Amino acid sequence: MRDERENERMTRIATADLGNDAAGLPNTHVSNGFGLNSASLGLAGGMAAPAAAPRPNEGGSTAAEPQITVEESGGGGAAVRLDKRTHLNDASYRITLRNYGNGLGEIGWSFRPTLKPAKAVRGLSENREENESRAVRRAKSRIRQRILAAKADHLLTLTYRENMADYDRACGDLSRFVRLVKARIPEWVYIAVPEKQKRGAWHWHMAVRGRQDVELLRALWRSVIGDGNIDVQPPRGKGKDRRLSLVKYLGKYLAKGFEEGHRELNGRRFRSSLGIEVPIQYLTLPNDYRHDAGGYALRQLELATGTVGFVWIADDMPAGWACSWK
Repeated sequence: MRDERENERMTRIATADLGNDAAGLPNTHVSNGFGLNSASLGLAGGMAAPAAAPRPNEGGSTAAEPQITVEESGGGGAAVRLDKRTHLNDASYRITLRNYGNGLGEIGWSFRPTLKPAKAVRGLSENREENESRAVRRAKSRIRQRILAAKADHLLTLTYRENMADYDRACGDLSRFVRLVKARIPEWVYIAVPEKQKRGAWHWHMAVRGRQDVELLRALWRSVIGDGNIDVQPPRGKGKDRRLSLVKYLGKYLAKGFEEGHRELNGRRFRSSLGIEVPIQYLTLPNDYRHDAGGYALRQLELATGTVGFVWIADDMPAGWACSWK
């Protein structure tokens, strides 16, 4: 009996798989051309699969999963339609405001498309000079932001008596010196840029904040390197002008390193204290300013700092940068 029941069950399954005519069900098709011979789908006539909930896709926009909608055909059967996945364009402007206080601030804006261009293999880019120029600007921007955020207003120079041509050793000496100073002055902050002299010796230019204990710093530096010296002096100007002078001074030596092509500087163009918090505020461009992002950005800079100084507008893309000083 058991074998007979099993045979009957297999016969019913085989009958259903012979086709829709044998199963006694209406024809069912998928719009992409693939036929569905499963009898169970025909029972779904007149029912629609619920739309999938949107989810973020790889680019940050919203994408709906493929929806399967079952529609009733003229003959009472079910016709299935597969809807394509859709991507919403979330391209937008990015506006960043940095307000350092005391009337100093900067703002940048740029249009950020959804699809980003592919990057060339390192060293094989056709725009090598342009890329190097951008690298210089990025490094100078990072130094400027740290100096202004740290409110550095004095220049400290560390030198060797010997002809120190080993950059790795110079970096190690700086690290040991900084640890000694921080052990005695925990709140001490610095931004340091190396310079290679004509004789081939490395030394350090450092932006620091406030009056410095010259005797202590000299003793600590000599305890690390043996014979050497330090020099501390305020840059020209007063108040915020002094900070801007430091920005220009260290930026000059940073650019010099790029121009002279010191390969040992790759990835180590400057050093700075950990924990320097650079203020940043991301602004949303109102719809009324969609065609005047630059005007909106300049207005926000003026509201934050009281003035607009230097303004740069890109020629090849919708982007720009402005600051409160000239």
